Amino acid sequence: MSLFLIPLLSDIWLWYALITDLSKSNQIFRAIVLAVKAFLTGALLYILIRILFYNGEFADPANAYRQIVFGALSALHITAGAIYLVMALLTWLPGRLMKRRIKFAAAINTIIFLLIVTLFADGFFRQRFDLRTVRQEIAVKGLDPALSGLKIVLTGDIHISSWHGHYDKLEKIMTVINQEDPDLLVNTGDFITYGWQEYGQSDTILRKASAKLGAFAVAGNHDDGTYYPGYSESYGAECSKMLNEKLSASGFQLLSDTVVTASHNGAKIAIAGIVTYGHRLDMSYGDFEKVMRQVPDSTFTVTLLHDPAGWLLTAVTGKMPELTLSGHTHGMQAGIPGGKHSLAEQFHERWKGHYKLGESHLYVTTGLGTMGMAVRIFMPPEIVVITVTPE
Repeated sequence: MSLFLIPLLSDIWLWYALITDLSKSNQIFRAIVLAVKAFLTGALLYILIRILFYNGEFADPANAYRQIVFGALSALHITAGAIYLVMALLTWLPGRLMKRRIKFAAAINTIIFLLIVTLFADGFFRQRFDLRTVRQEIAVKGLDPALSGLKIVLTGDIHISSWHGHYDKLEKIMTVINQEDPDLLVNTGDFITYGWQEYGQSDTILRKASAKLGAFAVAGNHDDGTYYPGYSESYGAECSKMLNEKLSASGFQLLSDTVVTASHNGAKIAIAGIVTYGHRLDMSYGDFEKVMRQVPDSTFTVTLLHDPAGWLLTAVTGKMPELTLSGHTHGMQAGIPGGKHSLAEQFHERWKGHYKLGESHLYVTTGLGTMGMAVRIFMPPEIVVITVTPE
């Protein structure tokens, strides 16, 4: 209930603050600001009513999408309300001390509100679809010369229902992947958010991307259906079965604590997948020892592991893979301009980009889709093109 109550209280506070601050403003400016606020309130209430009175399949793509649209509107109201409150206090306290109203305080507060609205609107309508292609060269010690130049396209965190109504944009991403002509195409999980029904007919889109040696994926912590309201073990089994079928139809081979080998220019590559389970900060993983025992000796190994926090756990096997690929963090879908810093740094030790420990490498992608809120702010969706070279 607090998920609904907090944004509604923020909405009421914003109405009070704006009406108070705009009471002596230019009438045209006042009308514009209040019209913007009325639209936002209407959108919030409309989506909330649609969610509360919906009686169909929760994981239907349209309903799953409504959840993150409501999340975006809630985040906007809470952020704007909190910042407006802080700014109001910062201008009110000095005014009380000086026994006079701070000039232009109301105008400044209102302009900040409009800037926040603009930023969220841009994050919803443009930035969350503003695909970036990130290129990363990784030099591996002792790499077989035959593997030099191996090209891997890394994707992750599609959260397929977040593309509802915009599947054409997802299809364009498949075209971008094919233009890279990769040797390997990998996905580090979280194809869904709640349940397998979100997938819909998206397998017809995802299978348009391919790679010379195949496409491989691992399950993320959302892919087992445990985020589905009223989750049960029987639904979990159904979700795992159906998702496996959907991924197969999408052209991916799902690696569930398993290893496959491929050959590139006569040299072998091992592709391993270790499953991630759990919610938020309480994560668990598949059987690292079982997986690493399956890897042939002296074989270049690419490990798919959804949550990068589990990377160092491979060390307990005494056989850390040369390259581990992860996602999960989303970069919290928000950062400072340039995307080099984010609040994700406070929650994830390794949240984005390339990391190295000894001779083992980790790369973390911030993913393609959205979860929680249908917004990306200075944290664009990405595909990562990794080129492997000898050190």
